[in-house]
This record gives sequence, C-alpha cells and structure tokens, in this order.
Amino acid sequence: MILLCPFMLAFPSCRKIEPAEVPLLETEAGPLPWVTEGSRGLARETYLDRGERKHSLLVAADSSAILVFSSPPIEVKPGRPVSFSYAFRSLAAVGEILQVKLSLYDNKGNPLADSLFHRIEARGGDTGPGDTRGWIEYTRAIKVPEGTARVRVFLSSKPEKGQVWIGRTAFAGGEGWLAYASTFSTHLGRHPEDKYLFTAGRFIDSDSLCAPIEAETEAGLMYFERKGLVDAWPYANPRPEDRTAVLSEKVPRGAVAPFVLGVKALQNLTGVEVALSSQPSGANGVLRTRPVLYQGRYAATRLESSWGTVFGIRTRLLEEPGPRPLQRNENQFFWLDVPVPPNVEPGAYEGELTVSAVGHPALQVPFRVEVVGVDLPPLPEERVVGLYYYPPEDLALMEAQFRDMSEHGANSISLSGSFVELSPAGNVRLDWERIQRIDRIMGLMRRYGMFRPTALYVVDMFKKLGLPRRAADWTPQHKTLFSEAIRQMDLTARQRGWCRLMFFAVDEPANDPESMDLARLTLGLLRSMPGIMPICDLNTPGSVEELSTFLDAVVIQISSVSPQTVGLVREKGLKTFFYLPAFGSADVGGDAAYQGAIPGFFLPRSGADGIYYFAYQSVEGDPYDELDGSHRDWCAAYPAPEPRYVYPSPEWQGIRRGIEDLRLVELTRQLIERCAAQTEPQAVQAGQAAGAKLEEILSQVKPSGPEVIYQLHHELPNYICDNWRQELLERVIEMQKTLGR
Repeated sequence: MILLCPFMLAFPSCRKIEPAEVPLLETEAGPLPWVTEGSRGLARETYLDRGERKHSLLVAADSSAILVFSSPPIEVKPGRPVSFSYAFRSLAAVGEILQVKLSLYDNKGNPLADSLFHRIEARGGDTGPGDTRGWIEYTRAIKVPEGTARVRVFLSSKPEKGQVWIGRTAFAGGEGWLAYASTFSTHLGRHPEDKYLFTAGRFIDSDSLCAPIEAETEAGLMYFERKGLVDAWPYANPRPEDRTAVLSEKVPRGAVAPFVLGVKALQNLTGVEVALSSQPSGANGVLRTRPVLYQGRYAATRLESSWGTVFGIRTRLLEEPGPRPLQRNENQFFWLDVPVPPNVEPGAYEGELTVSAVGHPALQVPFRVEVVGVDLPPLPEERVVGLYYYPPEDLALMEAQFRDMSEHGANSISLSGSFVELSPAGNVRLDWERIQRIDRIMGLMRRYGMFRPTALYVVDMFKKLGLPRRAADWTPQHKTLFSEAIRQMDLTARQRGWCRLMFFAVDEPANDPESMDLARLTLGLLRSMPGIMPICDLNTPGSVEELSTFLDAVVIQISSVSPQTVGLVREKGLKTFFYLPAFGSADVGGDAAYQGAIPGFFLPRSGADGIYYFAYQSVEGDPYDELDGSHRDWCAAYPAPEPRYVYPSPEWQGIRRGIEDLRLVELTRQLIERCAAQTEPQAVQAGQAAGAKLEEILSQVKPSGPEVIYQLHHELPNYICDNWRQELLERVIEMQKTLGR
C-alpha cells in the first residue's frame, strides 16, 4: 500500500493519492498494480502527450515525498527482447532523482542477476539549481538470457530538493520505442546487439495536431515554422505560433536571413522535396544574393552527457536537399539561408519556396526578407570568437573549412600539436614536415582574418620527448628538454612570420591532482622564459584562482564562468576567454536558438574577451553517428562531398547568428559613444536611450555560466534574442538619424 503523509499547501493543484488509486504498470496481459511499499507523500497530476491527457505522480522534496515502486513478477521468454518505458520530468531536482532496475529470476523464483537500466543523480550549488528537463519517455530493452523465467522492475525517486514527476510506465515484449530510435544510428543498424547498451528518449510533445488548410490537405503536407530548429524532432507537432502565413526575417545589411521550414506528412508520401521557386525581390528589384537551401538530417544524439548511454533523435546536420519518402505524421525540416549584401537598398524582398510530394500538388511557402539600413561592422580586434581546430590533410578541404569558419564570423582558432622531436642523440630538433603544414595554416589564417595570437596545445611533447606524466618524476634534464623545445618553437614562429603562439601542455588540470601538479610545473617553466606566452584551459574556479598567476591568457570552461572568476583574471591583466561545446546537448543546448544567445548576449554580459568552441570537427569513427564510439562527436560542421566540403550543424548556424548579434551590440556601443560626444541634445538623448536599452537587455542575462545555461533552457522564451535584436536595431537606426546618416 502507499504510505501517505500530509501534503504541502505549496502544491494546491495536486491531490494526494488515495490507497485505492494504486498506480498501474501497462503490460501486454493487461495493467498490473505497482507494489508501492515504502512510498510516501505522492500526489497525482496530469500531463499532455500529443494532446492526450495522461496521469503522473509528483515526488516533491518539499513534502518529503519518496517513490519506491516494484512490479509483480512478469513472465518472459528466454532469447526474446523485452522493454520497459517510463515517462519522466524534473524541476530543480537534487539527489537520487531516478533509478530504474530490472531483476531476473529463474522458474523457481531464485534471483539470477540485476540490470541497472537508468540512474539520474544531480547536485545543485555551483553547477546550477539541479536537474530540470521537460517530459521525456525513456525506453530500455534487453534480450532475456537463457534460464530466465520472470522479471521484476524496480523504480525509485528520492529527491533531496526540487520536484520529480513519473508518468506512464509500460512493460512489453519487443524493443518498443528503442527499435524506432535505433534506425537513426548506422552503428546500431550494423550492430543490433548494441541497442541493449543504450536507453532511448522520446521528447514528449504536448501539442495535438492542428487541422490543415485545404491546400495542405491536397498537397498531403502541413507546413510550419520552427526557428532555430528548436525541438526539431521527427514526430513533433506544430505549435500554434509556428503556423505563420509568411516566413519573415528582419536583418541588417551584411547579415544572413535564416528561414526554417518544417513539413508534416498527412499521409505516407514519396519523393518529398523542396525548391526555391522564386528569388526574393521587391520594389528595388531582385535581391542580389545566392540563397543556400539545406535539408535537415536526423541522427541519434547523446542526451545526458558526452559519454552517456541515453540518446534521442534530433536534426543533427543540414545537408544537400533531395527527394525522400515521408511516413504519415513524420516531419522533414528545411533551412534556407539568404545572405544580405552590404550595399543593398533597404526594404522588403519577397520570395517563395515550393514543397511537393509525388502525385500531389505543390505547396507554396512565401518568405520575406526585410532589410534595414544598418551595416554591421566586423568584430573589434579585441573581441574573439574562435574554435578548437584540427586541420585535415587535404588542402582543398582545409581551405573550405577556413572559408566556412570565416563566413560564419569566427576570427580565431586554437591549434594542437607541437613541431619538435627528439634526435637519435637525445636532443630537441624541429619537425620540418609539421612546420610546413603550419606554414599553410598560417597562410589561411591571414587570408581569412584569423591571424592573431593562437593557443598551441603541446601535450604530445610528453611522448615525443619522453617526458614523465608525473611532476614528481621530472629531473633537471626533463625541464631542460621541455624549455628548449618551447624556446625553439617560439623562435621558429617569430622567424617564419607566424602569429604569436601561446603554449600549454596540460588541459583542464583540475580533473585530478597529478594533472594539477604537472600544470604547476610546466606553466611555471613557461612563465620563467622571457617572451613566452602561457595559456591554459581551466575548468574549476579554484584552478582559475591558483594557475592564473602563471598565465598571460586563460580560457575558462563555461560552467566556471562567473563575475568572480572573470573579475579575478581581469584584475591580473590577463586576456580572458571561455569555452564550451559547439555541439548541443542536454546540458549545454541542442539548437541554434540557444547557441546564438551565448556569443550574442552572454559574452558581452560576462565581461570576457571572447569564446572558443570545441570544436570545428572532432570525431570518433563515423562523423554522422554518435553511438559508434565511447563518446559523442564534437562538430560545428560535418564532412560533405565536393564541392560543398562541409555541412553545418544547427548549432553552427546559431553561432553565426550570435556573432551577428555581437557585432550589433558592438555597433550599438560605438554609436552610443559617438552620440555622447555630440552637442545636439537629440543625439545625446538618442545615445542615452540606446545605452539604457542595451543595459536593460544585458541585465536580463545571468552573468554566470551555470545560471545562463539554466536560464536559456528553462526561463527565457526560446526566441528572446529575436526580440532583443529588433530592439537594438531600432535604437541604432534612431542614433544614425540623429548623427546625420
């Protein structure tokens, strides 16, 4: 039975569970009551799954609630797969917030083995307010081992803070949702036994499917807007605000107008494809631009961590469009980029996309680009948005990647790999093959506006020079080898006209004490060498405080960015950057809307000088499949056939927009300074109004990394940056008028 405790008044919309209302586990043989002994303080609520109302249980720490469920024994057949599904939601939850376990028994009831299906633990404090996620239905499956006759499922939640909801639970033969989700992983298709290592998550969509208009019914397709590919799942239903008559973007000159279109199949279709049927044009003629059209590709995506075994399905990259089949109720997303030239006349330019399926009339989708008379300047020299870069061997591909980084607004890279080696006599010598490769990289850096002091991660020197990985094992000879290698590399860079190199040999040293010891040693050696610029990636506030003493520049992990850490580093006169993945995930964002907010508004709010994203391309195995290696792939852009060479991720498109917003912020600041220097009251007032608006916008952004990650995911509207952009454009236009432009 359920042990009830008095329910807190903080949740007046919920009601306590009565003993007769024992929750049920759905099975193929019919619903089974959970054994709920040990549970207390639970309350019943409801939630929507595709418009269908379902029951859930609230486990609130404030009411000392605990959920401890176990199923009755369920008969199973050896050699066949079985699956368990459970819907879950959390809000600022801390502690042991979910544990799911399957126990196996023989035909006499003797226990055989336990299988931990899923565990979610979270802590609050410096990492944020706790675990918060919307409704997700997880499915885990196993192939029943020989000798197993029955299984029992155990489900528990014991939050110390916050709230947890448990929704629908179901046990069934077969692999359930996992079977469908696995079709989006090439690896799981080739190695089906590996499916049982993963848990598949289905993002629960609350909206029911709205009614199509007549033209959509005839076309067999319903279209909707999904800016930034927010929640761009294959099964998502259009939200009311997505049903726009005309796709519209208002942009300054020198920016890119991005349009995202989703279509939902109203029946099984073949040959669904999109085309640009009408170039954007207006009263000033045709917009002289080359629009680029992409088609979204779904892929299995790790959700809870880069090394985790939970995955969901998202639009992972944007590729060349082409006809494809679409099952009823399935979505296909398309992305159209319309670059706006810097010298174009302001005004509205209207175009049209056509979406069609074989055997059906085409669906016309109009779009509008509204160009305003504002020219975005390049980023100031002191403002950096860069990427960790691992150059390919192919020179044409390398140049295509630099061109792509430049077109997206990046102005810096961080490199890895020394260019020294040990001679047979045990002396340091230069690696000339590596130097020639860096020569080519430096040439491309000059050509594409990225020629600035660049970090060089030289961890490979430990192996090349035979240096110990424990600081305690270093001898004076090891220190001499290390210092000589750095001296030769720095001198070579100066002699060959390269940009200044900033060296570091230990990455994220706070991960373990031995790494910290090694960082103290190597950074101390770098600091002692005249003219050498030490830098380091640091991922805890403590390491920032201690190791910044040795540095000229520091790159702080976003989870450690705060007014305290940034202020500490800036007080010491160091260049201050922070880093985060370019690839979205459950903990750092999964779409263009989130990634655009970081450079556009969090960077100027944080007080840092710039950002470095990890990485332009860093893959393990198949770059299009995250589940074939030990961790996710970190890609801003993906390999593509010639002549494209690269396909962007949605996050990479969002970073581009965020850099445009950063340029707009910088333009706003420049014009505010100019207005302040004027004698005309109208100009001064316009500058003051713009300054107040910019302060109002930036003050809405939390100044620390953990807080802003939580805020952008759970507190601010998805498209808040669109509103801020338009507000700043209005102020810029007003200042330009008063300044006589």
